[in-house]
Amino acid sequence: MHDQFEWPEPEHEADEIILRNVRNHGCHITGIQDATPPFAFSTGLYLNYGHPELIIFGQSAQNAQAIINLIRDRAAAGHQFVDGDISDELLENGYKLGFLQVPFGAYPDYLGTAIWFYRKSQIAFPCLQIVWQDVNRHFPWEAECALDVRRDQPLLKRTAS
Repeated sequence: MHDQFEWPEPEHEADEIILRNVRNHGCHITGIQDATPPFAFSTGLYLNYGHPELIIFGQSAQNAQAIINLIRDRAAAGHQFVDGDISDELLENGYKLGFLQVPFGAYPDYLGTAIWFYRKSQIAFPCLQIVWQDVNRHFPWEAECALDVRRDQPLLKRTAS
C-alpha cells in the first residue's frame, strides 16, 4: 500500500501536525467536539497498518482518543477488526465495543481530514464505526438500550446509503 500512497501537500500548520502524527504515532485523531453528537476519527491506520480508519460518536475527546489509540495499538500488533466484530478485550468491567462498516456515502459528512489525506493517492480507504454499550451493556441497535446512548451514536451503516 505504501507504494501506492502519495503524501498530501500541507497547506497549513494543522496539516503538518496531521502528517507528523501519522508518521510518528501511526495515526492522527481528529476530534469534532462542537458537533451534535461530538465525534472523533482516525487518519493513517489504513496507510500504516492496512486497518480501516475508525470513527466514534458520543464520547469525550479524551475517551475517544484513548479508545482509538487502544485499537491502533492492536492494529500495530497485527490485529484487524472487521464489520460485525464485537470485542470485550478493550474496555474494563466487561463492556464491549462493536465495529460497523461505514458506508462511503457517509464519508463527506464526517471524514474530511481522512478524505484529504488519501485523496492524492485516490485510495478508497475503509472505515469502521466503533459502537459502545450503555451502562446496562446494551448496544444502540438493541431495544433495551438507553435513549441517550442511542441519540449519541447515529448508526452510519443504517442511515447512509
